[in-house]
Amino acid sequence: MAEPSGADRAVSPLVGRLPPQCQRDVDALRRVVHAALARETPAAPVSPADLREVLLTGATGFAGRFFLRELLRQSETLVVHCLVRAESAAHGVERLREAMEYAEIWEENWAPRVRVVAGDVCADRFGLSDAVFDGLCQRIDAVYHVAANVDLVLSYADIRATNVLGFRSVLELCLRTRLKHLFHASTMAVFPAYFCDFGGEHRHSRIEHQMQPDLASMKSTFPLGAIGYPWSKLVAEQGVLFAQAAGIPAAIFRLPQMGLSSTGYSQASDFPTRLFAAASQLGKAPQGFSIQRNAEPVDTVSELCTAISFNPERRFTIYHCCDPEPPYEDLEVADLGYYWQSVPYASFKRSCQALGEESPLRGQWVLIDHFAPYWFSEDKSGRTGLVCDRAIREDCPRPIKWPALLIRHARSYDWIRRNREGWPYPLPRGRLDFDGLVAQAERFARRMGVPFEATYPAWMREGLEKLVEALQSPEAGLRETRLSHLVYGLTRALRSNAALAREAQQHPEIEREAITRPVFIVGINRTGTTFLHRLLARDPGFWALRRYELTEPVLPGGAYATVAGTTDDPRRAYAEELTAATNVVDTLAGLHPTDIDEPEEDLWILWLTFSTWIFSTAYHVPTYGRWLAGSGSRYAYAHHRRVMQHYTWQRRRREANERRNWLLKMPFHLMELEVLLETYPDAVFIQTHREPARFMGSWNSIVERIRGFSTEPRPPHETGAEQLAFMSGMLNDAMRFRASRPALEERWVDVRYADLVDDPMAVVRDIYGRFGWPLDRAAAAAMDEWLALQAEQRRHEPRHEYSLEDYGLTPEAVDDAFAPYRDFTAARGIDLS
Repeated sequence: MAEPSGADRAVSPLVGRLPPQCQRDVDALRRVVHAALARETPAAPVSPADLREVLLTGATGFAGRFFLRELLRQSETLVVHCLVRAESAAHGVERLREAMEYAEIWEENWAPRVRVVAGDVCADRFGLSDAVFDGLCQRIDAVYHVAANVDLVLSYADIRATNVLGFRSVLELCLRTRLKHLFHASTMAVFPAYFCDFGGEHRHSRIEHQMQPDLASMKSTFPLGAIGYPWSKLVAEQGVLFAQAAGIPAAIFRLPQMGLSSTGYSQASDFPTRLFAAASQLGKAPQGFSIQRNAEPVDTVSELCTAISFNPERRFTIYHCCDPEPPYEDLEVADLGYYWQSVPYASFKRSCQALGEESPLRGQWVLIDHFAPYWFSEDKSGRTGLVCDRAIREDCPRPIKWPALLIRHARSYDWIRRNREGWPYPLPRGRLDFDGLVAQAERFARRMGVPFEATYPAWMREGLEKLVEALQSPEAGLRETRLSHLVYGLTRALRSNAALAREAQQHPEIEREAITRPVFIVGINRTGTTFLHRLLARDPGFWALRRYELTEPVLPGGAYATVAGTTDDPRRAYAEELTAATNVVDTLAGLHPTDIDEPEEDLWILWLTFSTWIFSTAYHVPTYGRWLAGSGSRYAYAHHRRVMQHYTWQRRRREANERRNWLLKMPFHLMELEVLLETYPDAVFIQTHREPARFMGSWNSIVERIRGFSTEPRPPHETGAEQLAFMSGMLNDAMRFRASRPALEERWVDVRYADLVDDPMAVVRDIYGRFGWPLDRAAAAAMDEWLALQAEQRRHEPRHEYSLEDYGLTPEAVDDAFAPYRDFTAARGIDLS
């Protein structure tokens, strides 16, 4: 990296004149610096690498508690002195611990390195005795000044006591005995364009590197007598810059809008949080309301600020601590089951005011009235590319990863539910509503320019309606706290269908794509199907669908030849986001390995149809199962083939028109073998086999785990009886189908689970031999390498504990239920033991 020039490092000067009161306060801060340096010549500061003891102000605040956590994480020896407004040090410790525990970020082993200083940032020398203040001057190596009054509806005169006058003691501390590093938390809100979401006249603005705000724009946007917060932070910044010129090694961290954390902890006083709560309370939102409004996670911001502060090679002064390229996520409140009415701002305001003190927006109307034309504008350009993040990119010594919007909202929702007793607003309540889902589908069709009836044909809508009816039934036992997750999964399927329809409309050649001799692994669940699927997928002669492709079947922008499958493929980031937001890795730990880059079941294709047996596993929906058994799956499998034509077309764009055999896997294909063969007449099959008494305990355990994610627990013996009937019926019927089609047996290979475990490569060679496939050395080597990696991973994975007895089953009952299957395997010499 080229060393930045002096011009690159220089902070641009303020243009124009500060308001008189602000200028007087800037002059007062400068006098503090002059006076301190007139009294003594402080010693040189230590290197950031040698920080041993630091002072943190605002440690009990929303941002301050996360700064404390990150400081303690940065170094195992760092001692952090926290200035806390308290009656005593013991009371301060109590307040600090309570704040950290409320955010769920306290670790007990930090206690010896946290020292509380009971004081007040607004008081002269923090209200400390001379001895205590002098002791800090001698011990402290750096000050992290995070304390601030962030009330946006206070005048400058009312807010300056904390944000400006309180800064004087910080400056004095940094200039006494020896120079201290000063890390000052300011705000991106000093820029009117940022505060206004780059709407209206700000839509072409850009916040540049080391830039200062335009004072004329601030005066027209922030009336000093009503909105003093941005002015107070700008004045403090001028004090920092003057102190830096006097020798203090200083940095200004301009913090973004922060109301959420990626850990889930949420700030009730944050304006976007209050606005969301008000809309939820009313069931209506102002036109132009968006869940996309800028709000970076506080823990990510705190992490990057502290990392920069410890970097001895730090070169810049001002850091814009926000994501400059936030990916626009197609996420609306209706996607989460919040079907709010969109009304004019004036109507929304009247409804809120009618609630009086019960409205979350009480006392905020001066602010909202002033900025409503920007915040609720339909034509906002968003923030993409409008903030220069050069300083944080070059000075942060570690990669910066901004958690996605969905993760933040999902974890915030869960945190609020866990802390509902202390949450000041009504809890948001989503709905599972068929008409609401259809309305979303209509919006998706309009947005993507595809015909509604062709994109969501009657059979698909019927499946969705039957599923919603079954899920709404009390016997489904849906947990209200997981309703939004469920609705999001359904709206995501609706959106994917519209995206597929648009891709087909743009590329009519897709419907002519041939799918030749696909390979289906159709062993029953818990018989090694995932292991075999991923093992065979090491052979580049197959195409296999990765989890990220199934999560998002259409690549935004359509750059399949250059972007698809690379690290720049946005579907990979979205799949990671969805996996994290739904906590699927922890849910399936020890049961099913989850990796966005590994092959996954094509159940997600049938999920798009709303007519699949997957739903009977994920939820207790017997009425839906009866409907599906009667209506059949022919339409669903025809849709499966159409989607596979898209994947075939996409792969041929990536791989210079090569054509390979698809390797697919889903146990529930056993329920629909006749329809599957009608859909793919030349398909070949690999079926894995295992003793039913061995896999039924494991299967019941995974069903219980999956359902527990979204439904109330059911008596285990009821789950056991239900799944025994379902799984034995599926496998017995599948074997009857096979027995009735002897001419197709040459297209089946049977694999014993025991053989797959004992010698997987021998099983692979047998499969290849039976189907006449060549197994070249490169493919075999890739499989061996993957097997070695799996063996190592399994040594560290949690063990999956289960037993038949847990579900009211006995080996004898299981054997009896699976008798037709056992007879079939015995007749073919397949030893299940």
